[in-house]
Amino acid sequence: MLNWFRKGLKARPAPQSRAPAVIERVSGHVQAQIIAFTGRQIETMPDYGHMTDLLVGAYVWGLLEGCLRNLPGDDVPVGDVHARTAVMAAEVCSRVLGPKRMRWVRGQLPQWDGPRTRNLPYRWALARMRRDGARDGRYLAASDPLCFAKAGSLLAMLLASAETRA
Repeated sequence: MLNWFRKGLKARPAPQSRAPAVIERVSGHVQAQIIAFTGRQIETMPDYGHMTDLLVGAYVWGLLEGCLRNLPGDDVPVGDVHARTAVMAAEVCSRVLGPKRMRWVRGQLPQWDGPRTRNLPYRWALARMRRDGARDGRYLAASDPLCFAKAGSLLAMLLASAETRA
């Protein structure tokens, strides 16, 4: 499942020195998806509302966490994965959403710094994913392409619905 990602990391440097390459690849991947959904070349994602920002933030977090847990030669303790994911997610979300919206998302997502989110549609989507077997970011990086497609198509659906409202 992570073959698209591994192709971009040809050399095997120490895990800590991989961070810039991981950030670059994940940022590019998320921005390419947003461009595909919106049909426009954009620097940061347009503001479609808090729900979409939360979903993009959760998608970025899950993708980064899954990459860190599944990259070969990266045997990182669980606590360290969380800390590294938080730092890298701040950079990726800042590139994708912009610094102001990144700070808001950071304060709202329960897996980041925030409390349990008060956004009901987001909580329902998380509850459905949890009921279907999603427990953490490994769900997005699993070898099952359907799991990754579900998260990507949920993001696509929300962006498409936001585009029609705009």
